[in-house]
Amino acid sequence: MASGARADERTDSKLASTPTAAAARAADEPALPDGSISCGSANRGALYNGARMPDRGFGWVTPQTWSKRGVRYGTDELVGAIQRAARTVAAQYPGSLLGVADLAKEHGGAAAGHRSHQSGRDADLLYYAVDENGAYFAPDNVMPVYTRHGKAYYSRAPTWQKRIPVRYFDLARNWALVRALLTDDVATVQAIFVSRRIKVWLIDYAKKTGESPELIHLARHTLAVPRHVQAHDDHMHVRVECGADDHKAGRCRNDQAPSRGKGRKWRWHMRCPWTPRRPGA
Repeated sequence: MASGARADERTDSKLASTPTAAAARAADEPALPDGSISCGSANRGALYNGARMPDRGFGWVTPQTWSKRGVRYGTDELVGAIQRAARTVAAQYPGSLLGVADLAKEHGGAAAGHRSHQSGRDADLLYYAVDENGAYFAPDNVMPVYTRHGKAYYSRAPTWQKRIPVRYFDLARNWALVRALLTDDVATVQAIFVSRRIKVWLIDYAKKTGESPELIHLARHTLAVPRHVQAHDDHMHVRVECGADDHKAGRCRNDQAPSRGKGRKWRWHMRCPWTPRRPGA
């Protein structure tokens, strides 16, 4: 009886390895989307099949400070939204370049200097600036801190610098960037984190330039002043919502993972289910 049972097990094993059985198993597995997948939350997540943000394109540039860090990946929706918004501003104000800083690491997870940026849906963008004569000021290798008069003469990131070339907050271009992000046809912007002062500047400018009440209402709710973190007076932090494919295959969440307390961030690397890397990424 024992030898007969072993023979039956060998027969079952052979049947399980046949092409028909393999096809049946494959049919039971969920189909994978072709695009990017964001998993988990912005502050505890991962990214698979992510799109790399080019270091330069029409309307944007990544200064060397951030290009060498390699934190250049995001969902297709995020990377596309940044590129489209930068092109829109450059078309309206020829010669403009949006400074693009960190997105996420290639596979997501904890990134140095960030509590979020883990799931490919976050990006740091430098504010547009002008010089004292109102001429466009190209982004350089610092994040200038804009004081209450809109003047920047020092920086905190990536390092503290007591004196940097003086520049001023460019209301026209920065509002054009916010408008382009909020009205994007593909990506849905969940939040644009800015400082309280800068939010007031942008909303007041929108009113003075005759923007629609509907767009101003949307801007009020999307421009967010983060709590418990340093004010975003040197850059804007853009976050897009989970896409349909993210929800389906990546178990993406728009809400934050519970805090670990005392300002600590999640470092455990989450895995996205079923999802391969994009070839050549």
